[in-house]
Amino acid sequence: MSSVYSNSSFGVPSFARQEVYDFDATKDSFEIYQELNEIAKEIEACRLENC
Repeated sequence: MSSVYSNSSFGVPSFARQEVYDFDATKDSFEIYQELNEIAKEIEACRLENC
């Protein structure tokens, strides 16, 4: 291992702060929101398996 990397620190993104967005209350936007929420759940499940 190179000594250049042994003393370096690599930043890891933080998932602690989540931003909240307002969505329109139409049927179409609600379906899109549900789809995005399901994708987010799948991503979180994969992230937790790989930690």
